[in-house]
Amino acid sequence: MLERDLVPGETYLRSLETYVGFTEESSALLRAARPYVAPHVAGIIDDFYATIEAHPGARQSITGGEAQINRLKRTLERWLDDMLLGPHDEDYVLRRSRIGRVHVRINLPQAYMFTAMNRMRIQVAAVIQRALEAEPLLRDETVVALHQIMDIELAIMLETYREDLEAKNRTAERLATIGQFAAGIGHELRNPLGVVETSVFLLRQHFQQQPAPPDPKVLRHLDKISAEVKRSTSTIEDLLELARNRPPHRQLVSVRALLEGAAAAAHLPATVDVTLDAVATDMARLDPDQITRVLTNLLINAGQAIDAVGPGRVEVRAARDGDVTRIQIHDTGPGIPAEIRHRVFEALFTTKARGTGLGLALCSRIAEAHGGSVTLEPSETGATFLVTIPDAARAEETA
Repeated sequence: MLERDLVPGETYLRSLETYVGFTEESSALLRAARPYVAPHVAGIIDDFYATIEAHPGARQSITGGEAQINRLKRTLERWLDDMLLGPHDEDYVLRRSRIGRVHVRINLPQAYMFTAMNRMRIQVAAVIQRALEAEPLLRDETVVALHQIMDIELAIMLETYREDLEAKNRTAERLATIGQFAAGIGHELRNPLGVVETSVFLLRQHFQQQPAPPDPKVLRHLDKISAEVKRSTSTIEDLLELARNRPPHRQLVSVRALLEGAAAAAHLPATVDVTLDAVATDMARLDPDQITRVLTNLLINAGQAIDAVGPGRVEVRAARDGDVTRIQIHDTGPGIPAEIRHRVFEALFTTKARGTGLGLALCSRIAEAHGGSVTLEPSETGATFLVTIPDAARAEETA
């Protein structure tokens, strides 16, 4: 749901409806016009994306080629049908904001979204005008209702862009703050943690050299110390990585080997069943260390989510789509509540009692540095993250 209230005490939708004069009668007029528009939907949508593809600036947002366009067309078809069918209620705003965030996710500039939407408005209006030419009053009322709902649609779309900009600003401010002390604090903490880790190692060796077996309680405490040192070191590494913001060092790597390495590095518990689905011959140009870090973080999160509800599974699927690598990670955990889904990539935002809020922010930053993205996808159960990494236009293959 959109966070901002335009008028105190009114929902976002109610404020927009009052402003443009959209009523239940307007909604009924759109439902009645739906059968007239339906036969023309495919042509309208083809024109919508043809307009985007024909423009060099807008076309840059389509990184997945024809397959991505086909997926977006299906989304737009549902969007257009939903706009006419309704019901135009609060759930409608929720559905529209999700679709608006698709345009944000693919980095379609607002100007192109706005003008392409206007092109669709003109074509749908023309269809209605032709269909109701014999009934001028009904025709005019229906076209007005169309303009009203399209204005509401654009307001919702633009609000999703505003939310994204504010979230990025919040993240940038937080990362700037982190960057000011991360390097110094990180190095300062590394030294005492290194001493603790070395001491644990020496104590284990000492116990092994003794004739009597060590007290199991002591060994359990040593295990706890090692685990906490490892967790602290991981947090420091995340802080330092966020502060560095290093450019990718791309190599030609096996996608399958990348997934296997990440699964091994995640050290998931035995109660989590992991399945990997990737073609052995698929190769991608990316920074293997950075992307392994992304995948490992996502797998660890998935394992923790499953651990909260009992045994479960993580399904990892990778595929090449033209020059783009898509990796989907789905878990059978409890999922992520709808009201916080749009905030999960913000730095320092976390719902975990012992979380730092750095992992997903780091994943997002690494993917964006590759020209790609990490997104939280809709799923009926659990949580599904999609990592999209395009090959560099001119990537240097290193030895």
